[in-house]
Amino acid sequence: MRIYTKFGKADPIAAKLVDDLAGIKGSPEKYRDQMLNIGKHLAIGIVPSLKNSPSNDICVVCTVEDADFLARGLIEQLEEDGYGQRIHLLCLWNGKIKEESVSLSPVLREYKEAFNADDSVFIIVKSIISGACVVKTNLTRAISISKPTKIFVAAPVMLDGAEGRLAREFPVEINSKFEFVHFATDDEKNGDDVLPGIGGSVYELLGLGNSQQKNKYVPQIVKERRAKHFNLPVLAIA
Repeated sequence: MRIYTKFGKADPIAAKLVDDLAGIKGSPEKYRDQMLNIGKHLAIGIVPSLKNSPSNDICVVCTVEDADFLARGLIEQLEEDGYGQRIHLLCLWNGKIKEESVSLSPVLREYKEAFNADDSVFIIVKSIISGACVVKTNLTRAISISKPTKIFVAAPVMLDGAEGRLAREFPVEINSKFEFVHFATDDEKNGDDVLPGIGGSVYELLGLGNSQQKNKYVPQIVKERRAKHFNLPVLAIA
């Protein structure tokens, strides 16, 4: 069963965008556009709380598969709202290891922009949060280089109980900074897929291949920001 959060109830356009995801099959371009628009609505949900942190750097943390779509939409909306100069990107390429009941998502490589590490706001953006393995790994990586004052965990959909599972992975001095922003909570799964969730495997739906193939992808937003921030051509990113 799907339950809409306070963000979904306050933003019925976002709720419909999320509901429609499950019906987009075989059209990566349409799915990409849908995720881009949902990212913009996630930013709309976050902005009121950002006003309480008027000068902090904002580090947007995303996975490679979300970078050009969900994360780009969020960043573009924040730029429209006047936060552009404060935004910095950390994009991570995660592997996938599953042995018996243990799932791991090691970081294989990263793109990282410099920011004020001791006085920052994190926005961890993910297409869906279920077991929270990837979010845990990426947040652990991010806080290893920073001491954020606030941590937004943003996704279109979360599996019921994911907030608690993620919070239990961190000490209170970290999880007390969490603010979850999502539009719907689902409580059913079929294997690894949340139902209705986001319609299935985000890699395939975005046209990026499987969990190995998507890690060969260098997001356009990374290319653009790398050229802007480092004045460097696009090369292999280690």
